[in-house]
Amino acid sequence: MFNAASTLALTPIDDGEREHIEAIQRSVAAGFAFLHLRDPDGGAVAAIHAERWRDGTVDTHTIQSMRRAAAVRYRVEDYPNGAALWQTCGTVAEVVTELLALPRHGMPGAPTRAHRLAVAFSLTEVQTP
Repeated sequence: MFNAASTLALTPIDDGEREHIEAIQRSVAAGFAFLHLRDPDGGAVAAIHAERWRDGTVDTHTIQSMRRAAAVRYRVEDYPNGAALWQTCGTVAEVVTELLALPRHGMPGAPTRAHRLAVAFSLTEVQTP
């Protein structure tokens, strides 16, 4: 993992990218650490994975493109292959915004019931270094 604060001084190419880059920057500010996931042959970056460990949970978001991202909250003991407390798929801006809006684990309104993961794509499609 690396701290992406220095690598995310990004300038959007167009206004369509702005909300997604700003969402990533908010996740950096919220304490997420980032990892580049490579395609199966170890070449190109296939996705960017971010995670934050706190309060007995792991919050993650994985980005394959601006329009293809997933966010998941796990209990620490269930991470990474167990049941999820919460999950969503959508654009980068959507999933990061929803994830950051979740109440902290143990607080009123925080997800408490674990269920089988059903995100639209899997980290098994890419490899970690």
